Amino acid sequence: MASMSNIISIVLPTFATIAIGYLFGRVSRADVHGITDVAMYITLPALAFTSMLSRPIQAADAARLWGAAVLLAVGGWALAWVTFRLLRQEHSGLYLPVMFMNNVNIPFPIVYMAFGDEGLAVATLFYIPNAILIYTLGVHIACKAGSWRAGLKEVLGIPLIYAAVVGLILNLAHVQPPALLVDTLEFIGQAAVPLILITAGVNLAGIRPTALVTAALASLLRMGGGFLVGLALVPLFAFTGVDRAVVLFESAMPSAVFTSILCAKYRNEEALVSSVVLITTLASVVTVPLLLYYLM
Repeated sequence: MASMSNIISIVLPTFATIAIGYLFGRVSRADVHGITDVAMYITLPALAFTSMLSRPIQAADAARLWGAAVLLAVGGWALAWVTFRLLRQEHSGLYLPVMFMNNVNIPFPIVYMAFGDEGLAVATLFYIPNAILIYTLGVHIACKAGSWRAGLKEVLGIPLIYAAVVGLILNLAHVQPPALLVDTLEFIGQAAVPLILITAGVNLAGIRPTALVTAALASLLRMGGGFLVGLALVPLFAFTGVDRAVVLFESAMPSAVFTSILCAKYRNEEALVSSVVLITTLASVVTVPLLLYYLM
């Protein structure tokens, strides 16, 4: 088991970089959409592609990870539905931050530093169904009108998914791309981690908490409830080693920042959802080191 000092050395750069982005977002009016585009369209796809080639992947292993990702989202929805029913509260948008965790900004850099290329490959595989779900089922819940076409259009515009899928296909087919291509993409991918962390901090700078009791409850469902669902999924899919560690780590991640963007777009409890994103992200400063201490 790793010492807490080693764990702090792993997570500190991540949260320090987010804090720098947050401070930049508070004191500057600079538009970081261009940085976000560079990360989403260039550096992250490069990182995803090369991570898919880092270890041999079996189709059955990918299917198990995808199944776990889907059931984790379904489990989050079920927890929220039961809780809000018992409290006699009517919500729609609030389901999203409970169902969908941050799959990129926080877990990618920390998983990479804690578990290396093998862990990042698992995290990338885990991301694929989550991205599809949030852009389809997530849009359906947020807009209340069932706009599946809009969600599918968004999915088709995510280069990260294409890069991960192409890398996965090459891995399964035992095809090794030219070394020059892989080396170039690895070099480009090194810029992904700081870029996504800085933009995550800038996005958090614009969030103001509201309805704290309800937001805190939803936050507990996302991180605590999600972790319990993850614990149930590990024996169900017989995960061991790095796969087990990454699935449990992902299950307790804070809410996806995109859920607040989605709910703001469709004006569905956007302030409450943004509060959950903020609370869970702040809580992860404490929970992430504890998670790593348990998993490593």
